[in-house]
Amino acid sequence: MSFSKIISQQKAIKMLKGTLVRNKIPGAFLFIGEPFIGKTTTAIEYVKALNCYNTKDDSCDICISCKKIDKGIHPDIKIIMPDKDIIPIETIRKIEEFISLQPLEGKYKAVIIKNAEKMNRAAANSFLKTLEEPPSNTVIILTCENTDSLPEPLISRTFKIYFKPLSTEAIKKLIPLQEKYEELIRLSMGRPGIFESFDLVKKINFFIDSLQVKKIKKSPWKDNEELKWWFEFLFIVIRDQICLKIRGAENHIHLPIKFRENLLLEDLFEIYDRLQEIRKNIDLNLNRAIVWNYISKTLRSVINE
Repeated sequence: MSFSKIISQQKAIKMLKGTLVRNKIPGAFLFIGEPFIGKTTTAIEYVKALNCYNTKDDSCDICISCKKIDKGIHPDIKIIMPDKDIIPIETIRKIEEFISLQPLEGKYKAVIIKNAEKMNRAAANSFLKTLEEPPSNTVIILTCENTDSLPEPLISRTFKIYFKPLSTEAIKKLIPLQEKYEELIRLSMGRPGIFESFDLVKKINFFIDSLQVKKIKKSPWKDNEELKWWFEFLFIVIRDQICLKIRGAENHIHLPIKFRENLLLEDLFEIYDRLQEIRKNIDLNLNRAIVWNYISKTLRSVINE
């Protein structure tokens, strides 16, 4: 894959290619956007372009450097992910040790840190000095869903690139689905990576089953990530119900979920806003049992089982 294969992120790609053409490579980037819309894929392509033997502003996909990065075996490239929903200070220290050494094979050493908002306070504070003065020939790319959980000094030390959800038509080009499954594209919320990351049909069925709140007595989510996508599905369903009341049945999502007929539009807006406040604070490690007790009580007031 090269930059040309990344769909509907033209502004982000233009900014990244501009740094390559001008040979003005920032020491640290912050890729900001919803999950599953291509931030990590784009980060990998940028690192490939930095180290490509054949091209200056893109990756060729055929040189030994590009192939090693694609296979995850390049000695100068590391991809870091949270461990049990946290990036601890020990991980940051290993990164700092890694980038303190000169590249073995590539032109640049590169570290991609996924979900950088998962850094705990000690890790984030430790990383500030590194981001302010990264070693030469080193690029650090942080990806995050939103910047609310990151310290402002850390954010200010990065070159920010924003990513947007894809249109329905763009996702159809990437992921051809049978016509009967095309409604799943709307439920993907403009994030094609969802189709590759897990079985979307299975997740939707789990979500629908979890709405039988009278039968489920404890939290159905095993971790915060599962809670997040569950919330996203719930917001889609509520937004769809709001649109149904405003515009009628046009483009209505057909799921076996029945809202109470006497619900007012104002009720739906109020519930949506209350749930959004909870969603914003998930990364603060809310007690999922307490969250479920509150949500199940709320859903019982709006959904017929």
